[in-house]
Amino acid sequence: MQENRAFDHYFGSLQGVRGFNDRVGVPLESGFDAFHQPTNTSDLTEYMLPFRADTDRTNAMCMPAPEMYYPTDIKMFNGGRMDAWNTARDPGLGMSYFTRDDLPFYYELYDHFAVGDAYYQSTFTCTCPNRLHLFSGSNGLSVGQEASMENNEPTPGFDWVTVGEQLEEAGISWRNYQQEDNFDDNGFAWFDNFMTAKEGDALWDKGMKRELNAIEAFEKDVKADTLPQVSWIIAPADKSEHATNHPSAGEDWTARILKALQTNPEVYAKSVFILNYDEGGQFYDHAWTPTPPMRDEEGISTVATDGELNSDPNNLYSFDSTPQPIGMGFRVPLLVISPWSRGNIVVSEVMDHISTIKFIEERFNVSNPNISPWRRAMAGDMMSVFDFEGEPDYSWPDLPDTSDYVKQGWEDCEKGDIVVPTEQSMPSQEAGVRVSRALPYEFVVSDSGADFSAGTFKFTVENTGSAGAPFVTFNNLDIKGTTPRPHAIEAGKSIEDVGNVSGSGVYDFYFSGPNGFTRLFGGDKTDLPIATSMTYDKENSNVVVNVDLSAVKQDVTFTLEDLGEYGVLDGKTTFTVKGGERGSQKVFVGDDAVGNWYDLKLSIADAAYYRRFLGRMETGKDTISDPAMAKGVKGLWNKAEEGSHPPVPERMRSIPRPTGEENVGLSVGAKAPIDKDGRYEL
Repeated sequence: MQENRAFDHYFGSLQGVRGFNDRVGVPLESGFDAFHQPTNTSDLTEYMLPFRADTDRTNAMCMPAPEMYYPTDIKMFNGGRMDAWNTARDPGLGMSYFTRDDLPFYYELYDHFAVGDAYYQSTFTCTCPNRLHLFSGSNGLSVGQEASMENNEPTPGFDWVTVGEQLEEAGISWRNYQQEDNFDDNGFAWFDNFMTAKEGDALWDKGMKRELNAIEAFEKDVKADTLPQVSWIIAPADKSEHATNHPSAGEDWTARILKALQTNPEVYAKSVFILNYDEGGQFYDHAWTPTPPMRDEEGISTVATDGELNSDPNNLYSFDSTPQPIGMGFRVPLLVISPWSRGNIVVSEVMDHISTIKFIEERFNVSNPNISPWRRAMAGDMMSVFDFEGEPDYSWPDLPDTSDYVKQGWEDCEKGDIVVPTEQSMPSQEAGVRVSRALPYEFVVSDSGADFSAGTFKFTVENTGSAGAPFVTFNNLDIKGTTPRPHAIEAGKSIEDVGNVSGSGVYDFYFSGPNGFTRLFGGDKTDLPIATSMTYDKENSNVVVNVDLSAVKQDVTFTLEDLGEYGVLDGKTTFTVKGGERGSQKVFVGDDAVGNWYDLKLSIADAAYYRRFLGRMETGKDTISDPAMAKGVKGLWNKAEEGSHPPVPERMRSIPRPTGEENVGLSVGAKAPIDKDGRYEL
């Protein structure tokens, strides 16, 4: 596990992932998509787009971190609106991103193995609470204790069971590889049983021992075929990738670990290497963050949310004891390297740090008692990453030589300061698609139209898949005034959501789930009482749009339009359903170039009524990532025309650079302090 980089910050421009070309995502009050982040809460025409951290010309490799702290994360999250990345804090360089030119080794590596583009840090906030989830499955709240939301390491230490202790009890070999400088990233060291262990004790020898060189110790065990069944590898500060420490040095650290793993092909042939990041470091990511509903009236969960809502009993965070979610937090990178995840692959199952524990549970038949019911239901177990039925691919790709990356990183620090540009342009994403793993998701969303007498709109969601999933509902007509409604639906269960129709009888709701699954419902008081749904005819590779006119006396002619430019329906088609009857329209989505993706709009001529269906039909087989996203087809929300973007306000371009004298930050080129997240408040 590395440090403090967000998904878009590193890989928003990578081919075939849900990055800068995302067509769905979060709608903003301005009408723009989530990339147009406001810089002024009273003037929605002001916004900042992500900008490139150009390492060719600047010292971006050594950039300082933006402010990171639980209250700030919660304010940026803004109840799920995801619109305060520049207004809840001084953003500093938080909107910056890298490209293949800046991270050549990582991009090439990500081209050859499975990338997770729906992997989230476990909690809003900084390093330690997130690593607590990786090492134990909890930050305390789900085991009946106060939530640890900062980089606090109490004495005596935490007292709930860790994954290492579980493995030890089950007789499964394990070890933590670290050296003298471990950047204080060893989560085991914060637990009392490890603090009080002595040399010769299993917890000390396997969880606390430090080597002169962690990679050499790891390589020694690889060559001798004595690698434990479960291992953690902790980087020193300057290889951790935490801001001011160079991403290029982290690339070299990863390259050397993988080179060590390749020294014994028989060991690699039975290994899985997981590269993830503890938190995003408050660098920008556009994706909505799955969280449980904070109150019954603010969303629906079919699973208990105990252990997930922080009521802040001591008012440490100035929330007036209003419950706030501890997570999931923002999206971070995930790469899984193994003979069963070889290829240009993307995996879009929702996961977080406890997913690694669930994978360990699946592999070694152990059970972690600390994971909350909500998180266990919402976060996948990583099994969708692997193809265990096909032939494993033991080959190793040709990758860039990283031997001079550390030296080059220090040289890059001598370049001119990275600055927020005045002139803006929307970032682009590499063209093309990836193999997209089959997912355990299937949902049926149906509605019966608005009830204008009651002023409500109801729709039902059935989870007919084999995994639980998080969702969110937005009222597009009142983004600011209506808090988005998060939902959690376990496999085999259903919910009914209710939204308020405006006094004028107009409504427009957006329902969003994993991997771009989307339903939109719009209309006004002239609507006919039409019921709709979409179902799947998997055997014939059709999605089926169903309409029910049982409550309608007149015949209705519908238009069905392909807005994803997938080449289905010849663009659009019409069909008529008689009053009092049911009808349906099948759309074939099985062409290899379509990959079961769809974006269909159902409408009626000269009426406000519309329904829109987006997503991918899951059949249990891999297809491709969304080709409409790959081509940059217009999405749901507006994008400002290139050349029309406002300049970034000067107040947003001034980047105070810490001197390092206060031990709260770093001068460019300095080494990170042990208090790695120690308030880089710019």
